[in-house]
Order: sequence, then C-alpha cells, then structure tokens
Amino acid sequence: MKISQSGLRDFYNPEYCKIKWEESYINGYRSRPTAAMLDGLVFEQNVIGMSRGGEFYEIPKGKTGNTLKRETDLLKLAKEAQNTMLDLDIKLLDVQPEWETDDLIGHPDALITYKGEKAIMDLKYTAMREDESCRWNPYAWNDLEHKDFSQAIHYIELYYRMTKEYLPFFYLVFGKSGWVKFISIDLTNDSLTEYRTKLKNFKKDIKTFKPEGINKYEICRKCPITCNERITKPQIITIEC
Repeated sequence: MKISQSGLRDFYNPEYCKIKWEESYINGYRSRPTAAMLDGLVFEQNVIGMSRGGEFYEIPKGKTGNTLKRETDLLKLAKEAQNTMLDLDIKLLDVQPEWETDDLIGHPDALITYKGEKAIMDLKYTAMREDESCRWNPYAWNDLEHKDFSQAIHYIELYYRMTKEYLPFFYLVFGKSGWVKFISIDLTNDSLTEYRTKLKNFKKDIKTFKPEGINKYEICRKCPITCNERITKPQIITIEC
C-alpha cells in the first residue's frame, strides 16, 4: 500500500480504532463528511476552485429551499480569502493534484507561487476561536508549538522524492469569525529525519498489523462502521474511595 500522511498519523494514534483504520486505508471505505468537514470542503472549492478529487459539495438548503446563513457566511468568507491571497501575492499553479511515488501518496490543496517563488499551500477553514490552544485541541491554531505538522512534512518529503526539490510549505488558515493566519513551515533536518524513521517503522509494523477494536463506547457510538467488536453501551467506571 502507498502511505498517506493521514494513514500514517492515524496508524500511530491510540485513539483511532484499528478496525476503522483497516476499512479506511486498506479497504477504501469513505464516510460521509460531517457538518464541519462539509463547511471546509465548500469553503475550499469556492476559494481555489476545487475540492479533492474534483467532487462538488453543497450546503443543504433550509426547509423552504432558502439559502441558510451558514452558506451565506461561508461564501462571503471565501471571497475575502481570495482577496487575501491576492494581497499576499499568492498565485495558483495546480489545484488538488495527486502526488505519488513507489511508496508515498498525497493530495495537497495547491501548488502555488508566493511572491514569485514556488511553494506548497494547504488551505484551512475552521470554526475554532483564534485563541483556542493546540495544547488541548489538535484542531486549534494557537500555541503552534503544540501543533502536529506531519502533514506539511509529508508533502515536502513527497515532492522532494518526486522532483529532488525542497519547496516551502504554507498554511493559510481562515477562522469562521474572520481571523486569518498565514503560517510558514520551516522544516528542520531533525524533523525530516524523525519523519523518515517513522515511515521506515510503519513499513515494518504494517507487516504484523492486526486490526483490533478500540473498546471505547465514546468512540464506537460515533463510528459509521459496523463491526463485531463495537461497544454499544457505556462501560462501567469503578472508583475506589
């Protein structure tokens, strides 16, 4: 199998069910996007013109077929995001490409130029507050020293293996409330070496991989996959006192 950044991340995530991992990354199962994911996809296709795979997404209409404020606000922010990209001198070269080598695969949002120099960009939309900390929430965008940037490392390494060229990587993050962050990833040799080691370890670990259930009701109850190890009711928590 070819290794994606999300597949590698979730394989070593103790809170990610390994039965779900097998279904998602080996058997090709795709769940329907959550409301938050759908907002991000619609935002993305309106800013850069396309979502991954060229699929088209829409925000559901109201009961009478009317456009909801949720969609109106998204489209307004998408227009502001396009203007921000112009202000930053960001130009799109390739949108939603599929990159792959013999063992890696990736789907970056865009290959761009920033001030005339080629780079990789990932576009983000989030409903998180600007001051919400990555220390407590992996989806937040504050206290960035606690953020997992393995996605950026994966795409930088993948592009290098394809072209023998290291490119800068940028996150352009737009918050629902109007805040914006433009983040440059300055990749160190230590981080790159650590990631390459993780890739090597994955190739060994996948050979002995056995999918097992996570045995946690709070995770199983939200999972769209039905399996024999699914926990269907809350487990007893025993406290000694």
